[in-house]
Amino acid sequence: MLPSGGAGIAPAIPFVLESREAWGAVAILVQASEVGVVYGGNEVFNGLTFEVRDDERIALVGENGAGKSSLLRLLVGDITSGTGAVARQRGLRVGYLAQQPAFEPGHTVREIVALAGGDTGALDGRLRELEQQMGGDLDDDQLERVLAEYAEMMERLDATPAMPTEARVEQTLAALGLPHDRWDLPIEALSGGEKRIVGLAQCLLEESDLLLLDEPDNHLDAGAKAWLESYLVGRRGGTVVISHDRYFIDRVATSIVELEDGRVTKYPGNYTRFIKQKRERLERDAQVYELRQRELKKLKASAEQLTQWARQNPKFAARAGNRWRILEIERERLAETPVPVIDRRRIDVEFSADRGSMLVLELKGLSKSYGDREVLQPFDLELTHGERVGIVGENGAGKTTLFRLILGEEEATSGRVRIGPSIVPGYYAQEQETLDPTRTPLELVRSARAMTEQQAIGFLVGLLFTREDAMTQVGKLSGGERSRLQIALLILRGANFLLLDEPTNNLDLPSIEELEAALIDFGGTILTISHDRYFLDRICDRIIELDGGLVREYPGGFTYYDEHRGKGRNLTHLPPAGQRPRGR
Repeated sequence: MLPSGGAGIAPAIPFVLESREAWGAVAILVQASEVGVVYGGNEVFNGLTFEVRDDERIALVGENGAGKSSLLRLLVGDITSGTGAVARQRGLRVGYLAQQPAFEPGHTVREIVALAGGDTGALDGRLRELEQQMGGDLDDDQLERVLAEYAEMMERLDATPAMPTEARVEQTLAALGLPHDRWDLPIEALSGGEKRIVGLAQCLLEESDLLLLDEPDNHLDAGAKAWLESYLVGRRGGTVVISHDRYFIDRVATSIVELEDGRVTKYPGNYTRFIKQKRERLERDAQVYELRQRELKKLKASAEQLTQWARQNPKFAARAGNRWRILEIERERLAETPVPVIDRRRIDVEFSADRGSMLVLELKGLSKSYGDREVLQPFDLELTHGERVGIVGENGAGKTTLFRLILGEEEATSGRVRIGPSIVPGYYAQEQETLDPTRTPLELVRSARAMTEQQAIGFLVGLLFTREDAMTQVGKLSGGERSRLQIALLILRGANFLLLDEPTNNLDLPSIEELEAALIDFGGTILTISHDRYFLDRICDRIIELDGGLVREYPGGFTYYDEHRGKGRNLTHLPPAGQRPRGR
């Protein structure tokens, strides 16, 4: 395996599927049969069966906590099942992107990705490192892992043509939007989002037979997402991807597998088709379940009637006893049948605030530079009551910087920011730094608005927090729980101007849809940064593009912007044509 916990040959398994040739044109790459996972003493799923073929691109969906990441870890061999078995095709190469990829320190980004791409120099270097480790004090398990990786490196070295991979490495890193000035930094100098991009580049350059990608589109800008979509659609081999981006799933997936209540259900087609098919299936199942309940009542009434008759005429006793036995069998069968739930419990989100002034935000000649680097050239922007404006641009274009300027957390190089009278801004931070990690949700909610402990817990329960969650320090909560907590605080503080920095990150798809519905009904003004194209289309009536220091606006949502990219109305103070820098 690689020095990253990212991609590599899967570890030893209970049994092995035959080679691709033995299976014919379409091969099963991996198969989990009757497997189960227990986490923290709680059963995540049990008796689950799942397979991936080499012609499939599966989107794995389900609520947060359903076990999606656990299933991927089970398939790759990171965790083991207490029941059943996992089988992989003989010689299968698996590329796995974890939510938080782990890397050995001391390597640069370029070195890590070059090794994944089969660069002979990088492979030789890794072999020397492994040889040094073999001479160290290793226990049996550590030595086995080192020997397995050494054998893999030797196999890859023999299979790799003696040609440089530098062009492929640079092309992939650039396409995924990692800034060039990060490529030669040590991996430990990168942010969490940048490390995910490096882990994704690793997986893609491995050219594995099977890709298992846990939220690969997180931290990617729109251009990088579009490139990744094209790559995945064009590659050969099987793919399983977890994503909360509905456009991404629609464009990539050939089938949807939903993990719900510990069971998997497979639907052909993309996410849009899945929504319709699932609703239709649940409605059919509900009708059948209701029919079986009615039949059970009739069977019980018949058994009771026969029992009454048997008291008067013993010849009915045998028929009555037989009817009661059938009733018991049918009761047990119905009890084992899951009750169809058409409308599941979701987060309860409702924003309400005073109207405020007509003018919400005015930026005049606003600019921002860091030394010689001009992030935002001087531009004007005005927001009025009720507008819903999305901000788009590549990573590093200055989107979060613009928010910090509006909130007064950074000083502008030139120009001014004016917030309208009676306007109450509410900020949703992408990195969730506005939340004190040492306090509990209960404490934060009660500090935002006066209420009793029971009222605060009741409010948090509406956002899918348990009583235990409400008493847990924020630093120990999951990303999704912290996201819901930020939403809770925005509601309580009565903001009428919402500044949302990637609000859909860490939320599952049902929660995203509830948030969208609440924002559509919100009576105030919204300014949002998002890479979720579906979200931008549903929420926004104007798009602001940041592009190399320039600022442009587009009427409509993301689809309109995407069709007219680079052709929006310029908000930047441009110098006369003869004085403009070349390339602008």
